[in-house]
Amino acid sequence: MDPQLAAMLGALGGGGGGGGGGGAPMMSPAMLDGLWDMPMITSIAFHPRPEVAAHMGATSGPLRQGVFEVAGGDKVSYSLYLPEEGEVVKVVVFNFHGNAEVCTDIGMEAGLFHRVGAALLSIDYRGYAWGTGQPSLTKLCNDASNCFEAAGKVLSDAGIDDAKRVVMGRSIGATCAVHLAAMHAADVYGLVIDSGLMSIKELPMVASMAPMFLGPQAPAVFAQLKEPFDTYGKLAAISCPTLVMHGDRDQIVAVEQAVKCHERLACGDKKLRRWESAGHNDVLATNLQDWEAEVVELIPKKPWLSTTPSQRGRSWRPARPRRGPRAAHGPACWGRRERGASTWSCPAGRGC
Repeated sequence: MDPQLAAMLGALGGGGGGGGGGGAPMMSPAMLDGLWDMPMITSIAFHPRPEVAAHMGATSGPLRQGVFEVAGGDKVSYSLYLPEEGEVVKVVVFNFHGNAEVCTDIGMEAGLFHRVGAALLSIDYRGYAWGTGQPSLTKLCNDASNCFEAAGKVLSDAGIDDAKRVVMGRSIGATCAVHLAAMHAADVYGLVIDSGLMSIKELPMVASMAPMFLGPQAPAVFAQLKEPFDTYGKLAAISCPTLVMHGDRDQIVAVEQAVKCHERLACGDKKLRRWESAGHNDVLATNLQDWEAEVVELIPKKPWLSTTPSQRGRSWRPARPRRGPRAAHGPACWGRRERGASTWSCPAGRGC
């Protein structure tokens, strides 16, 4: 057992009573919050990998890479994908990826966004790619806000600081996207939630592993434990057009989370698109063209973007290897694709 966890559970009295009172064992709020950042839990929630920044510090060209500084002095890496020189950028899409991807993985989709006058700013988490520090569940949303605010200079240097902002998140990245759409509502004009995580406690994997982490007192401790993000609670503050997409066969983040997300969104302009044959990691393998069409349709919903219906409905993408399914991965593996590979691989090297 993790030493930090053992110490926390020891404070409960070890057995079942929690201090001899006969009732449910109680932990202080600080102790409960600390559970989410224990190394054992962090190692399951995040699968960072290093990546070389080929365009670090670039001030010209279509790809510019750098870092945002976050609380404590750690750095979060980013990649900014710009359309060809001379193209008018009306929108910047802030992308937050899944737990086993990095900011460069979405680069092969950048042309899709350029097609509708959008630049793509893909942002990592602590410890991913060329960033520093360790990823943290409890710091994830605040880091997203810090990056969102610091991005102003990056966009200004690229000459696109007046572009409208749309936020997009896949899997765990949806927590960051929802956070920004709620907390920076005046600056966010659209939201895309792709196989989005709304509640960690509702994950089947978390519920099944709780006894292993928390021992015989798991039910009582788990009931006291608060979500590290409160993503469901933030949906009431969202007013921008929102697209929610999810696979019906998702066994990692159940589609019921997407249904509840859609129901609780306060915005009037919202859409839920369910993929009948897709799981958590194979949406692009099974529904690529429809996925692209849905994303492209959301971006022009404001008058500052004008495209014809035929443009919005047409799927566009650069030549690239076709993505293979990621659904066969182990329970803690949320999937990633190696650069240049045509299939997805397990970041933990399990061969799953």
